[in-house]
Amino acid sequence: MSGHKLKCGLEVHAQLLTKQKLFSSTSTSFHAPPNTRVSYYDAALPGTQPRFNYDCLRLALTAAAALNCDVKRSFSFDRKHYMYPDQPAGYQITQHFEPFAMGGFLDVMARDYSKPRGHPTTRVNIKQIQIEQDTAKTIYVDNVSQVDLNRTNTGLIELVTEPDLPTAESAGVFVKKLQTLLRHLGVCNGEMETGAMRVDVNVSVDDGERCEIKNLFSTSAVVAAIKAEFNRQIRDIESGKVISSETRGWDGKETWKLRGKEGSIDYRYMPDPELPVVRLPDSIVEKIRRSMPALPDQVLDELVAAPYNVPLVDAKTLMDHGMRYVNFYRDSHALFTKSGGKKTSIVSNWLVHRWLGQTETQVFPSVQVFTDLLIAMDKGEITSTSAKLILKHLVGLAESNELTPDVTIKSIIDEFDLGTAEADDQLDAVCAGVIEENPDAANRYRSGKRNAVSFLLGATMKATQGTYSPAQVKSALERLLKN
Repeated sequence: MSGHKLKCGLEVHAQLLTKQKLFSSTSTSFHAPPNTRVSYYDAALPGTQPRFNYDCLRLALTAAAALNCDVKRSFSFDRKHYMYPDQPAGYQITQHFEPFAMGGFLDVMARDYSKPRGHPTTRVNIKQIQIEQDTAKTIYVDNVSQVDLNRTNTGLIELVTEPDLPTAESAGVFVKKLQTLLRHLGVCNGEMETGAMRVDVNVSVDDGERCEIKNLFSTSAVVAAIKAEFNRQIRDIESGKVISSETRGWDGKETWKLRGKEGSIDYRYMPDPELPVVRLPDSIVEKIRRSMPALPDQVLDELVAAPYNVPLVDAKTLMDHGMRYVNFYRDSHALFTKSGGKKTSIVSNWLVHRWLGQTETQVFPSVQVFTDLLIAMDKGEITSTSAKLILKHLVGLAESNELTPDVTIKSIIDEFDLGTAEADDQLDAVCAGVIEENPDAANRYRSGKRNAVSFLLGATMKATQGTYSPAQVKSALERLLKN
């Protein structure tokens, strides 16, 4: 498909993480039984009026400030009219004429990709962000459509980018980075699988007519749909067909036409007569910026630099899991260093790979106990094999609420006799047996191929179940191999 240029922009809807809806005091619980979180206003009963939830505005302003937007000091709301079962009022309250935030940007950098090398930094400019109501949820059961109004009137922000994304992969990375940012700030939980964050993409080829693909619910779907639509348009162009502007769906393999833009609905936008103009003090955006935590890019910069020097892939994993884990890492690193720990890399390695990589539970030991385990291993008091067993034991205690202050790493080592054994005749006997069972490896070592000892070391560690340290085992093996 060389010779053709992709132009892609996104429209991202993100539910605001508030306890109440946008224009009513109804709870925003999304796991309640259908139609149990609905006020008279949500159901659009005659005579009900909206009451603006200013917590939605606070979160919307937070997102705008983090994305470098120009926030308007006054703005209003409008009605977007259409008749559909998921919109009981017959219109949606949105911001068509005066979005509260314009401009702004989010940089997609090489390190944001799973394979960073070779990717340029792309500045994705933001056209606007607007506040609006979410619709109800339509559920299809046995060819019958059922409407759940629980989601109706939930606060959203809709973020519209310029067509600055040059590849499908960059679009997926942008969505992932925006998702991390909104979660980090507590603006949105970022769950695409539940519809808390939804993406529409606009795709065109060589500055031609654009087609919009609606309601993509994962970053992989965003990437795949853009690629499929880009390839479809190129095939049509090269076969002499004219690309028409239209709205399309995605079935997991290809896009398909929903409707043409030339026959699009006339939404009859009008200013909402029941909602006054919102006016903000000049200092509000600066106050919000001062109250924000360090943003994900700043946290990542800190983690990969001294004194932490966390590998980039591990630092991104910590960020993906949230600041709870980042702060756990920082506290553990500080304790490890203060206690005289030398190999500080084991702190991130064990948290990311031994904990997050192998454990699904959200319950984990205290920072003190976790760090004590690493210190014992760093000082050679236990082997890494024993440390893995102890960590698994700690997880079990934490899950059963039995991890009391009386439980210490020393008490566990003593209880299960997991301390590193002194090199002795028993170790020599095991090493001699491993050498005898693996004559080829032993002969390679004796012929000068010193790396052959690694195979013998692994076999001995397995036979001794981690009772001895690798240094002890290697020393014994090399001594016996020279005889």
